Amino acid sequence: MAALGRFLVVFAAAIAAAASIGKLVPHVPGLAAEFGIALGTAGFLVSAVMLPGALAGPLFGAAADRSPARRLVMLGLALQAAASALAPFASTLHAIVALRLVEGAGYSLVIVSGTLLVVAVSAARHQALALATFSAFAPLGFALGQLFAARAGWLGIGFGHAAALAVMAALVLWTLPPGTRPGPPRQRAPLFNALRHAPALRTAAAFGCVAGLLLGAVALAPLALAAAAGISIAAAAQLAALAALAGIAGRFASGWLLGRHAPWRVLAVATALGIACLPAALAAAAPLGMALIAYAAFQIAMGALAGILSAMLPRVAPSGGELGAVTGLTNQLVTLGNLFGPPLTLAVYGAGGAWASVALLMGIAAAAALLVRTVPAYARSP
Repeated sequence: MAALGRFLVVFAAAIAAAASIGKLVPHVPGLAAEFGIALGTAGFLVSAVMLPGALAGPLFGAAADRSPARRLVMLGLALQAAASALAPFASTLHAIVALRLVEGAGYSLVIVSGTLLVVAVSAARHQALALATFSAFAPLGFALGQLFAARAGWLGIGFGHAAALAVMAALVLWTLPPGTRPGPPRQRAPLFNALRHAPALRTAAAFGCVAGLLLGAVALAPLALAAAAGISIAAAAQLAALAALAGIAGRFASGWLLGRHAPWRVLAVATALGIACLPAALAAAAPLGMALIAYAAFQIAMGALAGILSAMLPRVAPSGGELGAVTGLTNQLVTLGNLFGPPLTLAVYGAGGAWASVALLMGIAAAAALLVRTVPAYARSP
C-alpha cells in the first residue's frame, strides 16, 4: 500500500481511539443526575480516559521506542474495544470509571505508537504536514464521538464503538508490515532523558495547556450555547461538534505552511486572533449563528496551534531515538490537560457563569504562548 494509504489507516485508528472521549460529552448532565454527583464530577468521567497517559506517559513512550509500533497500536485498539463493549453492562459509578481507565490505557498506546507510525510511513519532506494533519485525530474523534452518542443509547454507543475499533485493528494488521518503525534501528536512550531536555519539556507543557483549553471549551460549549440560545443540550452538542470540525482545516493549514517555511510571526498572529474569538462564541450571548461562527474560528486557531506543536516534536526531541519518549511525555501532559480541563471549566461555569469559565480558558492560552516563547526552535522561521 502507498504511503498515503498507510497514513490514512493510522489516522483513522487514532480517530476511532479519540472517540472514547467525545462519546460521553452529551450525557454528562444525565450521568450527574443518575448517580447524584456534581456536574464537575460528572465531567471527570469524560476525561478519566486520559488518566493512564497522565500517570505513565513516558512509560508508554519508552515502550513505543523499544517495541514494534504496529503491535502496540493493535493492543491499544483491542483494550479500548473490550472496555467499550462492556460499558453498557456497568451498573455502578466505580465500574464505569474502571472501564474508562482501561480505555485510557488503550488510547495512550494508540496515540503514542501511532505518532511513530506516522513518522515511519511519511517522507521527510512531508513529515511536518503529516504530523500536523495527524494531530486532527483529537478534535475529529471528539466530534464524531459526540455526534454518534447524541443519537444512540448506551448499548449502541458501547457496541458501535467497539465494532469500529475492531475494524481499525484489522486494517492496521493488514496494511502495515511488522516491525514498522521510524528510520533504521536506533540506539536506546535513557528512559527519562526527555524529562531533562528543556525544549521537549516546554513543548509538552504547552501542548498540555492547549489540550486543557480545547477539551475545556468542548465540554463547555453545549452548556453555554444551550443556555444562550434556548435550545436543548443535545442539540447544542451536535451544533458545537459540527463547528469544531473546522479545527481540522487549521491543523492541515499549519502543516502546509510549515512545509513552505512560513514565518512564525504570521502563524502566531493568526492563531492569537482565532483564540480571541472564544468570548464571542461562548460568553457574549451572541445570536446562535454568530456564536457558532466564532466557535469555528476558535477551533481553526486551536487546530493550527496543535498542528504546529505536533510538527515540532521531532525538532525538540533530544535525539531520533527518543522521539517515542518525547511523544509519551507530551501525551502525559496532554492527558493531564484533558483530565482537568473539562471538570475545572465546568466547575468554574457552575460557580461563576460563562464569562468566568472563558476567562480561565483564555489564561490557559496565554500560558501556552509563554512556554514556547523561549524555545529556540520556535524563535526562528522553520
